[in-house]
Amino acid sequence: MIAVLVTRPDGESDPLVHALRRRGYRVHAAPMVQTEPVEFNAASLAECDWIVLTSARGVKALATLPPGPRFAAVGPETARALRARGITPSHIPGRADGADLGDTLPDVEGKRIALVRASAAGEDLPDRLRRRGANVEEVTAYRTVEGPVASAEMLRIALADPELRAVVFASGSAVRGFLRLGGSKRLPAITIGPRTTSSARGRGFTVIAQADAQSVSGLADAVVHALPMEVNNGA
Repeated sequence: MIAVLVTRPDGESDPLVHALRRRGYRVHAAPMVQTEPVEFNAASLAECDWIVLTSARGVKALATLPPGPRFAAVGPETARALRARGITPSHIPGRADGADLGDTLPDVEGKRIALVRASAAGEDLPDRLRRRGANVEEVTAYRTVEGPVASAEMLRIALADPELRAVVFASGSAVRGFLRLGGSKRLPAITIGPRTTSSARGRGFTVIAQADAQSVSGLADAVVHALPMEVNNGA
């Protein structure tokens, strides 16, 4: 049986873990990133024109979703998290990444935009919005912990599996956390998108597949494409 390691934050409860097990893979779930909530003044967001969210975790971090601003979601998973709370996103970019969101968010010049995301997020998105004339307020809603100690034993067990064929990364933070806990860059990587691919390759990984869509189904399809079960079975 082909074994894969999923490093996303939700561990055993992650839908990708269940999707891959349904397809016949043995899945080790070892979160390489944890998030911790950060206190912030959510009431001030009501005065914004846009609230931009770059992850489902950012949606969860908001105790209330003010009715005044328009909401933008970086991709389908974030959009689903908003809809689950009764908000229909006014904008979702065609490609699920920060650069596309920064380039395509409409009606931004002179507008106040709250960018709700993690402490370790990059500057590409806010820079693009500012160059287009937006007044961007960066709101740290949660803190990213790379390589949580609680995952060390889970990682050790996964790496000891002789049938482990690849590690799945959904962020550059997960790549760094994996290496911090002693993971080997000799293990082939499957990634969620170009930024994560760049992070993995920059640290010496061989990326054998990249998801066409930055979603659970996209990642699952990438695993199936890179590690087809019929090849493993000698078909």
